[in-house]
Formats: sequence, structure tokens, C-alpha cells
Amino acid sequence: MNKYLKYLLVFYFISACSYQPIFSGKEVDFGIKNLKFNKNNSTDVKINRILNNYKDLKNKKKIIDLAITSKINKITTAKNKNGDPKSYRIELIVKIIVKKNNEIINNSEFNKSYDYNNIENKFDLKNFENSILEGFTEKIAEEIVIHLLSI
Repeated sequence: MNKYLKYLLVFYFISACSYQPIFSGKEVDFGIKNLKFNKNNSTDVKINRILNNYKDLKNKKKIIDLAITSKINKITTAKNKNGDPKSYRIELIVKIIVKKNNEIINNSEFNKSYDYNNIENKFDLKNFENSILEGFTEKIAEEIVIHLLSI
């Protein structure tokens, strides 16, 4: 009997937890009419994929245009005795210009950076950098949405 009670309690706690994504239940009051990128790199594609959810213009109080510029910097922060890179810093900088009725109402910049040591295998190093950039891109896209909600 005790075993069944444990399973029942675990099932109850799991089913009582109502998981929801961050912005799924929240009604937003803005819609993105035009979304422009200066480049067409993987960062821009991921940001575009996330912000496409806000292109619905029905019943929106604010209809805005966004211009987005992204830049990735990889900086060598330390070198060994031979002059080979020992550690790096990777930065993702995203600048947005928010326009309403062709007037700029906001300029903002979002930055993320991470320091890491060099890896001998360059394939593994590139995969590691790509995973860092993917995480940065998702966080910055969420920050952009939160910023747009506050305007």
C-alpha cells in the first residue's frame, strides 16, 4: 500500500506543476510590422525566428519597425610562450533601432561575452563557440522582447 501511495503522490505533484514557456500566456501590446537585419548570419536567423512570433498585428496598440545589427567578436585574451592563443573572449553585440511611424523612438544595445580556454582540437573549439553563441542569441532575443514590452 505504501508503494502505491508514493506513486500517487509523485503523480499528483508532477501533474499539479503547470509549466508554461516564458511568454506563452502573456498578451503583448505590440506588433512588429517590419523586421530588418543588416547581415544574414546565423545569429540574425535565430533572432528572426524568435521575433517572428510577434508579427501578428491584430488588436495591437503599438505597431513598430525594428532594425537589428549583430556583431560577433572573438578576441585573444592570453598567449603562451610560443605566441599561440591560450584563451579567448567571445562577444555578441546586438543593436536595435525601434521605429514607430518612421520616427526613431528607441536605440538599444545588448551585449554578452564569455571567456574560455583554447582547445587543441579546432573542430571541438568551433562547436563550443557555436553553442555559446546559440545560448547568447536566445538570451538576447528574450531581452529584446522584454525591452519592447517596456517601451
